Amino acid sequence: MLLILLHSFVNNQSQSVEENGQKEMRIARLLGVAGTDVPLSEIQALMTPYKVGVNGYAFIVTNNGYILIHPDLRPVFQQIMKPSYNSVDMIEVELFDDDRSPRNFSKELTALRKEIIDQKTGNKIMNVKYHMDDMKRVSRGKRHYFWTGISDSPFTLVVAIPENYGRHCITPPPTDDIHRLSLTSKNISARQYLSDKWSVHPDWMYCRHYERTFSSPEEELSYFLERVAKPGWRWPAKPRPPEHHKNKGHGHSEEGRNKASNATPRNEYYCDHGLMQALVYDARNTAWFNKSISESASDDKAPLTKVIGLLPRAEFIQRFGYIVAFLATHSGLTRWQTHPPKERDDRPEFGKQWPRAIDEVWYRRAVEHHYVDPLSFVYSIDLSTDKFPLNVSSAMVTAAHAVLHADGHKKAPAAVVGFNLNMRDLASGLRTSPLRANITKSVKDTTQTGQFFGKVRPDIMMKLVEEDVFKAVHIIDYQAVCFREKKTTNPATMLMTPLENLRNILTWFVTTSIWLYNTVAVTLAQGSSYSIDYEYVTTTGEFYRSSTVDSVAYHNYENDEDTDDPSMSKPPTRILERDFEKLVLINRTRPTPCDREMYLYQLEYKNLDEKLNKPLRECERPFYAQLVNYTNMLLVVVDAMCAKVEVPIFSIDPTEVQYNESLPCLKHMHPLYRKQPNSCIRNHTEESNIDMCGRCSLLSKSILWIPLIVIFLLHYSRNVVKCYIIYR
Repeated sequence: MLLILLHSFVNNQSQSVEENGQKEMRIARLLGVAGTDVPLSEIQALMTPYKVGVNGYAFIVTNNGYILIHPDLRPVFQQIMKPSYNSVDMIEVELFDDDRSPRNFSKELTALRKEIIDQKTGNKIMNVKYHMDDMKRVSRGKRHYFWTGISDSPFTLVVAIPENYGRHCITPPPTDDIHRLSLTSKNISARQYLSDKWSVHPDWMYCRHYERTFSSPEEELSYFLERVAKPGWRWPAKPRPPEHHKNKGHGHSEEGRNKASNATPRNEYYCDHGLMQALVYDARNTAWFNKSISESASDDKAPLTKVIGLLPRAEFIQRFGYIVAFLATHSGLTRWQTHPPKERDDRPEFGKQWPRAIDEVWYRRAVEHHYVDPLSFVYSIDLSTDKFPLNVSSAMVTAAHAVLHADGHKKAPAAVVGFNLNMRDLASGLRTSPLRANITKSVKDTTQTGQFFGKVRPDIMMKLVEEDVFKAVHIIDYQAVCFREKKTTNPATMLMTPLENLRNILTWFVTTSIWLYNTVAVTLAQGSSYSIDYEYVTTTGEFYRSSTVDSVAYHNYENDEDTDDPSMSKPPTRILERDFEKLVLINRTRPTPCDREMYLYQLEYKNLDEKLNKPLRECERPFYAQLVNYTNMLLVVVDAMCAKVEVPIFSIDPTEVQYNESLPCLKHMHPLYRKQPNSCIRNHTEESNIDMCGRCSLLSKSILWIPLIVIFLLHYSRNVVKCYIIYR
């Protein structure tokens, strides 16, 4: 959430009555602080992510270098807010492809960061590495960064796009305008191009009503597609906030404001014209997907169904069983079909499970892999679960292929097509293949399916890394959370001597005297014109005493279904120890920011055939590896007669980075560049002419108290000296 604070001052005239007459005096009254919470999702929707394209993104950087919006910002960990979720630096999420150690940022990276913070306009191409699928997959490439400052704000907008395919996008031709389609189709709605099984990106803004709400993004889009075909439709020039629309045409008079407040824009809306045009264009050109396989197998416009039509229908179903064919476009439209159709199926609908089109991992990987092998399919399984072994009977394998639109030498990703197969049926089809006639024995153990190969056979994985078949990529997670165990101590009591008792008495006398003096001075300075709500102070004090415990719990406001709950505005209730036991890990641990590192592995396609085509040398190289044609899979055949070599397991699990200093101290000793805001309002212009400004009371100086204060400070500084570094 983004908090905007507004300060307002009002100067009033009042009169103070004195004994000898009346005197006019100016009084300043601070009305308070006005603020609002802006959901970051609303800002992201206005950044038109569909124009950035697949594997591209936009983010916002503050004047301190912290990110306000970023796709890799992960503020929640195990359903709690991270301690430093609001102080993640830009260079902690943009991982440049170098071999530097953690926190050892290059000069090129810090120079780029400085230009962005200074709100300059520029661009730069950098080699980066990035992770996907909950830090289980890694990729590397070049990204082109563009940045410019946002006027009248301390923020800078940065856009990062892939160097290979991020410069071009698909724009519908003028002949495919929505209004022209409705005229040529005799006022038939564009809704006719959409079947029952379709979905749109839930986070994108196609069209939206000011007042009316819908149960789903699909229902909202259907409403507007029907409305576009009706007479009198107009495209709004740009999205306008509701309050601006209500005040339009009424001026600033009191009567106009009253009329505006009573007006209800029931039929008013705002749309993204370009996104709606792209969606209707994609819906029209993929209308063949509405047909079944048997109806569209001979259609020239249905290349996906041709693949299915190559096999007889009975043989196809017998070989692969349950299958989902899907298509996702760059406009956020996702279609799918189930074969054979099942009325009662426990599996979630494909489009409901993966509705985000270009933001899904299988979409991103398919487009990225197109530049490695444009004819291949990318096979993957869902790695979001940590439960192994996988349930092969219900696990699904996704095969995705990218479709690019070419115009001369220019190409842009248009869609991704593919299948969702049951892993059990796919494995069964491989076992019944005619090529299996020469195989006398095969392994049927499926407990290792989905696990990292370096964990299953670390000896073979080590050989593949040594031969540069796989490359280890060092990934550092600067947003990690570690749980520190609270150390408990049981010190012995101090030996009490007459001198020690005398020192304790003097200490008590000095501290009590200072406390009494300050209490009396503040009470006298407050006067009789101020009153204190002691009941509120007592209640607040009890809350802070009860909430300040050894373990800290964090409430996750992001997962609240209804942020308008009236209970959110109420002050927190008393927190009990038993409530913390459900939120905080055992052994009295607390979440602490830390850095974690891991090594992920990527297949090196450069000169891959030369690396793989090596002869087997008995048990010195007891395996044979070969890339499966038109896939991203590597077939590895291991000689079971050779003994398994005991080597350390190749782990992809993150481990904490150990520094010589604590992380806050390390950040403090190596500060990064910051920039002060361009404007800072510290006082009011007429504050010097006002006598009654609500200043606090002044304490008169007393030389007699100086020796007592010095003794008090020396006493506590002699016992222990600590240095605290507060970093934000």
